[in-house]
Amino acid sequence: MDLERLVMLAELGRFEEVKPALSQLHEADIADLVDALEEVETKRAVFAYLPTRKAAAVLTLLGDLSREELLRSLSEAELQTILATLESDDATDLLGDLPRERVEKLLRAVPKRLSDELRSLLRYDEESAGGIMQKEFVAVGADATVGQAVEALRRRASEVEHFHRVFVIDKDQRLLGAVSLSKLILASPTDRLADLMETGIVAVPEGMDQEEVAALFSKYDEVTLPVVDVQNRLVGRITIDDIVDVIEEEASEDFYRLAGVGEDEQALDPPIRSVKRRLPWLVLNLVTAFLAASVVALFESTIRSYAVAAALMTIVAGQGGNAGVQTLTVIVRGIALGEVSLANARRVLLKEIATALCNGLAVGLVAGTFAYVWQGTPLLGLVLMVAVVTNLVVAALVGTLVPLGLKFCSIDPAVASSVVLTTFTDCCGFFAFLGLLTLCSPLLG
Repeated sequence: MDLERLVMLAELGRFEEVKPALSQLHEADIADLVDALEEVETKRAVFAYLPTRKAAAVLTLLGDLSREELLRSLSEAELQTILATLESDDATDLLGDLPRERVEKLLRAVPKRLSDELRSLLRYDEESAGGIMQKEFVAVGADATVGQAVEALRRRASEVEHFHRVFVIDKDQRLLGAVSLSKLILASPTDRLADLMETGIVAVPEGMDQEEVAALFSKYDEVTLPVVDVQNRLVGRITIDDIVDVIEEEASEDFYRLAGVGEDEQALDPPIRSVKRRLPWLVLNLVTAFLAASVVALFESTIRSYAVAAALMTIVAGQGGNAGVQTLTVIVRGIALGEVSLANARRVLLKEIATALCNGLAVGLVAGTFAYVWQGTPLLGLVLMVAVVTNLVVAALVGTLVPLGLKFCSIDPAVASSVVLTTFTDCCGFFAFLGLLTLCSPLLG
């Protein structure tokens, strides 16, 4: 049965027809179904038909709004059962969506071992390696045999999903190396792990930012990496499925911030929620628009004398804004991927300036020629061309230096770069064109 029909049946309250299909659907598809429903009561009714393990998985895959609504509707007993079912990283994420008082109540109610595990994860920043790691892993001593390692895997099979490797530790829990599953399968049961293990493996410090962790996975082409503390003791692991979520989250966050939208806004959010997230940025843009308008007001007499200036100055500002967005996008992405840093900032800046000069001359020549043909005044075309070139260079400077400066100050480059860029390209574009036009006005007659 297709998803749209299931949504329709659920909205009509025909849950007995929906229930059989739920057992056949993947958890991700059920999450899509619940997200598509409008009423909280309907979402709760569909969710209630799911067995505990499936319900727990669906809860982690829901959109923010649906998850918040369902969490508010679930009883303490239901939440305790779900927490015990989830992997530790998913359970920690779930607790992060709950009020502090309710979190404390749940942690006091669940078994002490689980409570201690979750408390240890909650102390990490949610966007750090510790915040996205899971405590479920298999680690054995270096003196253990392959047979003992396999037995350890069997004992923890119900807790640890997606085995990729067994970590090897010393008596103080310090990471020594790892043995892949393929080696374990092919080795003799009596072989020692110390003779099979791969040493010098990449390990993630517990405080590392999740973007840097994602970069490590990409660089070393890994599917799982160990997480260690400052004493190199093994404290958890991160798997590739978590990194895929991180990459999507970070990309969406940067995209939203560049557009001046809250990074947690969803397409199906209530209007009032979207207004709260978007209005501050619109007000800030209004302030910058008044700055640009004040520049134009300085040349009021010039605009009165040359009415065509009102039309042509928008070309200069628009081209600068477009070019600036191109530069800004490349730089912000480069910073996120580790391609652009303060070490190579000079080289990047010179490259962007050279690109801006070439593009500015090409675009400016076309714009200037158009102005000349339109108005029959060669000097007007020259003024327009010079203003376009100037503004594209300014756009390259701002689009490169602002995100690098924000990164140097440990601020996300995507947060305010677009607002600053628009302000500079508008103000400088208007000032360059109208200022040159004013200087050349005696020659223009």
